[in-house]
Amino acid sequence: MGTRREQRGVECDWIAPTEVERALAEAKSRADWDGYLSVLTGAEVFLYVFKKDLDKHTAQPRLRRDRDGGWCVHVYTRGALLREPREQLVAVRLDRPERLWKRWKLSDSAYTGLLVNPGTPTEAFFPGRRSLARRWRTLARARGVSAPRREENVLLTRRTGVLEGPLAHGLACGAHLAVANAVFWNDVGDVYVDHPTEVELLRDLWDVTDHESWRRELTALLEGRNSPPQPEFVLAVREVVEERYGKPVTAGQWRETAVQSLLDAADDTPGEEEYEAAMAVVTAVTGQILRYEARFRADGLLPPSGRVRSALAYDYGRAVNLARWGRGARYATTPQAEEAVLRAGELCRATYTSWAELSAGYVLGRALRFDQESFGDWYTSALTPHRILTSDPESPWRTLSFTLTEGPG
Repeated sequence: MGTRREQRGVECDWIAPTEVERALAEAKSRADWDGYLSVLTGAEVFLYVFKKDLDKHTAQPRLRRDRDGGWCVHVYTRGALLREPREQLVAVRLDRPERLWKRWKLSDSAYTGLLVNPGTPTEAFFPGRRSLARRWRTLARARGVSAPRREENVLLTRRTGVLEGPLAHGLACGAHLAVANAVFWNDVGDVYVDHPTEVELLRDLWDVTDHESWRRELTALLEGRNSPPQPEFVLAVREVVEERYGKPVTAGQWRETAVQSLLDAADDTPGEEEYEAAMAVVTAVTGQILRYEARFRADGLLPPSGRVRSALAYDYGRAVNLARWGRGARYATTPQAEEAVLRAGELCRATYTSWAELSAGYVLGRALRFDQESFGDWYTSALTPHRILTSDPESPWRTLSFTLTEGPG
């Protein structure tokens, strides 16, 4: 059999979180332990360590008693990670799982083997250390797998995750980044990359190192203050004018109305110099938006006569992901992260009427912030997830109603 522990059959009412766990369950049901390990060679594998030790760079794998009284290491596939993370434990991804024993300096005398996905129908115990490592490497070479790779632009749904209701809707509002990073779109917890990655990302890109700084950046996103204000201002002007007159405005009408609105908000009576300065700003911003909208129509982001309602989806979508990163980094509790996701969903529903409108707003906000009309990676890295989310039958944008009414839409 290849294992010392009794292997249980797969429970008939069990739902495999992902295809990895399904394949493990099938291999286990056949007692195909080489097949089981072969699945693991191409899967992401994690272990939990104590956060306080990881912070001190002294972390070691948690050794747990096996049924015979020896010590073994518990590892998890992504779909089997704990749904409710424990504050003192954090998930660490193993880049080369077969090197677990060497990296963590586990001695044969103190270590009896490896327990995979404990407490689930895919649970399996493999004894040994060096022999198991050699077996794992051999199977990996046979499959042509050097190491599990982090993919990009993949829609991943945790089948045991959040699939309906306001929380699912809010999570789907952040699905651009979930697809781009090939992580589950539909859960909050240890389901993004892993704890060290979340901590590094928040520190280096957001200057977030604790709960207070996480809350500060999250609030700015939910209030639409992270992105430049000028694009949202002129887009709002266009919305008001078109609603007032019941027809599209020309580019000239849009510019003149935006300039006048800008000057009307000034404390002092504007002169010619102020008018020229306002016109320069408005002309630059509206010109960029019009050119992006033309490209969006060509690329299918907008219908032939479509236009972007608002670019706030970029801040709201990132708020969803910042909430999830904060949970993985242990800067927020699950209720705090979920509250932020729910709020982002509410804001999106108040701003847009469909997933397509939201997506166009997200891509425009990202492009205006970083792309500078180069139509480079900042644009294409948002366009690709848009295409996946609008076409994949399992996409939340195909299965969830945008307005939270019954049926997709």
